[in-house]
Amino acid sequence: MKNPAFRITGIVLISLIIGICSAWWTLTGLIDAMTVKNGPWRVNLSIGTAQTNRYLRAGVARIGLFALKNTEAVYFIALNDSEGEPLTSRCDYRIVGGDLDARWWSITVYGSDFHLIPNEQNRYSFFGGTLPRDERNQWTVFLSTKPQEGNWLPAGDDEQLYLNLRLYRPGKSVYEDPDTIPLPEIVREVCR
Repeated sequence: MKNPAFRITGIVLISLIIGICSAWWTLTGLIDAMTVKNGPWRVNLSIGTAQTNRYLRAGVARIGLFALKNTEAVYFIALNDSEGEPLTSRCDYRIVGGDLDARWWSITVYGSDFHLIPNEQNRYSFFGGTLPRDERNQWTVFLSTKPQEGNWLPAGDDEQLYLNLRLYRPGKSVYEDPDTIPLPEIVREVCR
């Protein structure tokens, strides 16, 4: 007859492995939990509310330090360009947008580790008030490893990139129509 201690130890180990793997899968799959899609952008409006489950909260804590309540900020994430291709430091991008329905907003690039990309310029983000507009009232930000003229975000040498568009004190349209509000396009220019 088998020793019951071995059986209990085996059950405990299998349970731990299943628990750890399911938690890791849930935490790393946070971007996929961004339920509403708008072009290349994704958002989950339950982030920052009492309805957020513990796995989603843990995932936000892992990639979004100091996330605010959703009445204060809404976070749109992009892992792909407007054509659906993954954002990568091997390509140059032109991010083009107009006015956003928020009191204040910013766009920031991150590496695959969900941290800011170190660069000599110490430039990680742009916000609406700093971006000049063209005759159509549109702004442009360039994302590239090579320096660009104008509003340039250094992409570093990390293969995978992602963009975070934060809307602070967003207007009603952000909550009512997050899948149709005008958000920036992410246009792939050239790849190396």
